[in-house]
Amino acid sequence: MNRKTILTFLIFWSFWCQSQSNPIEISILTCAPGQDIYSIYGHNAIRILDKNTGSDMVYNYGTFDFKTKGFAIKFMLGKLPYTLDVAPYDRFLMEYDYFQRAVNEQVLHLDSTQTQSVISYLAKNMQPENRTYKYDFFMDNCATRLRDIIDKNIANNTWDTTQASGKTFRQIIKEYQKPMPWLDFGVDLIIGAPADEVTTLQEETFIPDYLLQAIQNAKVDSGQKLEKERYNVLNFENKIPQTPFLFTPYALFSFLLLFEIWLFFKRETYTWIPKYDRIWIYVLSFCSLLMLFMWLCTDHIPTKYNWNILWANPLIIFWYFKAQKNASGKWIYFISWAFLSLALINTIPNFQILPQYFHPIVAIICLILLIKLTRIQSKNKN
Repeated sequence: MNRKTILTFLIFWSFWCQSQSNPIEISILTCAPGQDIYSIYGHNAIRILDKNTGSDMVYNYGTFDFKTKGFAIKFMLGKLPYTLDVAPYDRFLMEYDYFQRAVNEQVLHLDSTQTQSVISYLAKNMQPENRTYKYDFFMDNCATRLRDIIDKNIANNTWDTTQASGKTFRQIIKEYQKPMPWLDFGVDLIIGAPADEVTTLQEETFIPDYLLQAIQNAKVDSGQKLEKERYNVLNFENKIPQTPFLFTPYALFSFLLLFEIWLFFKRETYTWIPKYDRIWIYVLSFCSLLMLFMWLCTDHIPTKYNWNILWANPLIIFWYFKAQKNASGKWIYFISWAFLSLALINTIPNFQILPQYFHPIVAIICLILLIKLTRIQSKNKN
């Protein structure tokens, strides 16, 4: 074979390779948690970079409109529509650079057919009738939508299920709530037993960081990794604010427990004590109504079957206002005592007898209510 033939072959091969190469890159962007409540779990988006045309767009399933009619009510009811939005990559990065939130990029190892399939899928989702969806924190959010794009458009993708964490939904979100003790406490009061189900690998990808790890371990044909390349696009130190102990629910309710013990042994009767007790019953009533509302009247799956209703018990409220001195009051008192004791036992580590984790503060609240009920019942006997 002469040099001219070889040169001709090499030129032809070069042009053929260029024609077969994929000029479009698809990447998953993982954004670090922010300091605002809505951003503490992080965020995901998908980037489409066309090197031929210079088009560089980010598709984002995590947007919603504060101007939505009845925004607050729809949010409470779990009916707030979330929207797929698209923005230039540079503008997307500007926001995270401003808030100093790190961004990681994972370029996916896709062929031209798979790439076109993802693009067509996103184009269909961008149509007005398809852009909105009913958000579900555990099952349908900005991260799970991207996981589903991979599942539906990359048929040869295999998730490494041996890398599943074995954690429950609640355990996963508590990793991000830890720096905010009041939020952590409040979330534990609102979400019920569904949050204590152990997640599969696919289910735990509702959190962006977990989706990043799943993609890192996933493989396509012939053992090729799904993650082709990975970049730290923005790199910031993750500043975790610490709440002083005196401003945590542990400090507040520990003080209230000591105060309740003092009231129990205090012989003198002050006119403000019944008012103080009434405030507790009002707060308990609010908690009870809120838990029942989130369980029975909303579309939020995580707030169903909330066993916290055992200590935020409507029977206690009925007993205090209506049945203290009635014949039935004694039985309601004993039933309430039993429910509070059951809830208290359920807070003991490695002694959970209900299908739901209770926050440790619940133990302190139960002790306060048990002492309070005993004090009031003893006073009624006298």
